[in-house]
Amino acid sequence: LKEGFALKNVRLFYEKTGRLRFISHLDMTRFMTRALRKAGLPVWYTEGFHPHLYITFALPLSLGFESKYETCDIKLCDDGFDLDNAVLKLNSVCPEGIRFFAAGEPVMKPKEIGFAKYDILFEDGGSLSARLSDFLKSGEIVCEKRTKKGDIKKIDIAPDIVEAEVSAKRSTHLSVVLPAGNEKNINPELLINAFFESCNESVCYTVSRTEILNKNGELFK
Repeated sequence: LKEGFALKNVRLFYEKTGRLRFISHLDMTRFMTRALRKAGLPVWYTEGFHPHLYITFALPLSLGFESKYETCDIKLCDDGFDLDNAVLKLNSVCPEGIRFFAAGEPVMKPKEIGFAKYDILFEDGGSLSARLSDFLKSGEIVCEKRTKKGDIKKIDIAPDIVEAEVSAKRSTHLSVVLPAGNEKNINPELLINAFFESCNESVCYTVSRTEILNKNGELFK
């Protein structure tokens, strides 16, 4: 830490789309570390025998999912560094599929995260929309979920669906809000797989996380 400067906590906001949705969380951590170094930001490293760049992700994204709203936290050694410039520098060294759109001081703590909003697009030509609507209104959606011990248990996730909206034009589209965070996390693929099993049919689909929300339903910042 340079004399005359103080540490500055910074939250970076970015999109992860296209082919980069197949980068795992571990690889994303490595990628972000290299990008921050290459961009030349005055990032802070932990102290000790093996210093490493301080970086944390509020809500890791599942492999294969796109996202329009991802966050990661870093510390800068220069508390007067222009954060708009940080966004420009990072975008200049990132490949297609990663785009930073904002940076600022953290407003909320990761433990305040309560929900996430997803857009799911089924490649079905719109044929599944009516069945999906009926399925969501059925009152019970039983899924098989693996526990931390590796066991499989059946759970009903219907009460956990905060909101869901189905629309169809050329394809069936589902917008859904599900619990997320440390207290409870429902992967949207549980819902998708349960739906496919109910209608004895499956099609290709894409999942995009569009918002991370706190426990009051406010955008995580």
